Amino acid sequence: MAKKKDKDKIKTTKEHHSLKCMLTDAELLRHGDELATALDNLRSLAEEKESVVKGFKAREAVLDATIANQQLLVRNKYEYRVTDCELELNYTEQVAKVTRLDLGTVVRERKLTEEEKQMDLGFDKEGEDEAA
Repeated sequence: MAKKKDKDKIKTTKEHHSLKCMLTDAELLRHGDELATALDNLRSLAEEKESVVKGFKAREAVLDATIANQQLLVRNKYEYRVTDCELELNYTEQVAKVTRLDLGTVVRERKLTEEEKQMDLGFDKEGEDEAA
């Protein structure tokens, strides 16, 4: 009867412990597939992030250029524009004048070049036929 008394003194309960367990081949294969998928997703995300960052950098560069251009215009208070002008070659005074047609102001006056001096020798008069 001594044995029965010893059994009454033993108590058993269930517990949970984190213990090392070797993975089966099927589990290794499943985890390998999950790893490959996660790596692919990470690479795709990195490429997408790089693309978005490049897009933002390009937009930022456009804005920087716009700001720099506008700042320069405001600071200088002028810009260069293609403007209709008239070139007048005065053979009597040997002077060339460039006049703005929108404002009527002379923007440049200079001496005729040697090439320009040879342009009109007086042979081509209005209303006369050229020699054939």
